[in-house]
Amino acid sequence: MKFSTAALMLSGLSMAAAVPLQQREVVNKPRGKWFDRFVVIILENTDKEVAMGNEYFLNLTHYGMLLGGYHGTSHPSQPNYITMVANTIAAGVYDDSDHNSTEQSIVDLFEPAGITWKAYMEGYKPLAGGACNPYSKDQDTLYVRKHNPFMSFNNIRNNTERCKNIVNAEENFAKDVALGAHAPNYMYYVPNLKNDAHDTNVSYAAVDTQRVIDTMLNNAEFMKNTFILLTFDENNIYTNDNFGDPNSIYTLALGNDTLKCYDCVDMNYYNHFTQVVTLERNWNLSQFAGEGWDQWWRPFGQLRGTNEDICGFAPCSEYYDGKTPARADANWNDQGLLKRKN
Repeated sequence: MKFSTAALMLSGLSMAAAVPLQQREVVNKPRGKWFDRFVVIILENTDKEVAMGNEYFLNLTHYGMLLGGYHGTSHPSQPNYITMVANTIAAGVYDDSDHNSTEQSIVDLFEPAGITWKAYMEGYKPLAGGACNPYSKDQDTLYVRKHNPFMSFNNIRNNTERCKNIVNAEENFAKDVALGAHAPNYMYYVPNLKNDAHDTNVSYAAVDTQRVIDTMLNNAEFMKNTFILLTFDENNIYTNDNFGDPNSIYTLALGNDTLKCYDCVDMNYYNHFTQVVTLERNWNLSQFAGEGWDQWWRPFGQLRGTNEDICGFAPCSEYYDGKTPARADANWNDQGLLKRKN
């Protein structure tokens, strides 16, 4: 496989030059076993085959690790978002209505460990002073609360300091990525109802998705020890062909020094709760109270950390799709930026 040092170009859209490294104070943040930063981007209601049929989403798989065994946890939408940040019973949320839960969220595990976090919601309008805005939907910006899982937890929604970490994506995401090593350890990105393909289609969503992805890939300092997960909440269950089928969804992992392979497929079974377990194991966080899957569920495989091998937590030999994958670092140049395939 041949590469050049030119900037990545996917679907006709090119990457800009890297953000130059700045003189900054030493960042003393918790170090993880396999990554120091976790970014997840969630799109909507699309069958895996449909996503793979889009040029951008298909081409992007050549630069990352496709999680071929990844599944949504439920239908409809909201429980899927909740299980990315809470326990396996989705904090008692099983529908798309507004909920006020007394359960724990991942934030309760992050903060005692010094893990910084922020949720980026396209179209979201916080109240004065950064207080949480609990409205269900913004008809103008197409933000919806059901796609903002943090708003369902009482100890977040009623805590202004925590609410300040739920921000408008358009105003804050690129600015925070530009912080490089100072960016939050955990970044949760949710597009609006058009940009996530809910009210449109995957081709429409690809434009906004590429903007978000390129914002990160263009910044070598930000990408250092960063793990990016691009996923959908659920497949398009509302088509007759999907009734009774597994909730299989397109999910892709990207990273320079956090993945063991690129242009490869991990066929192990995962679902949205795997995110929680991976975060717990990576930073040695406490687990959610009570019985739950985090007692025995395993994290993502093929993570290439500097501090501890993932194979101590998951049977790595089971993950490959049969072909010999290339090492992930062969896909990146000396400046920490993605190479373009010829």
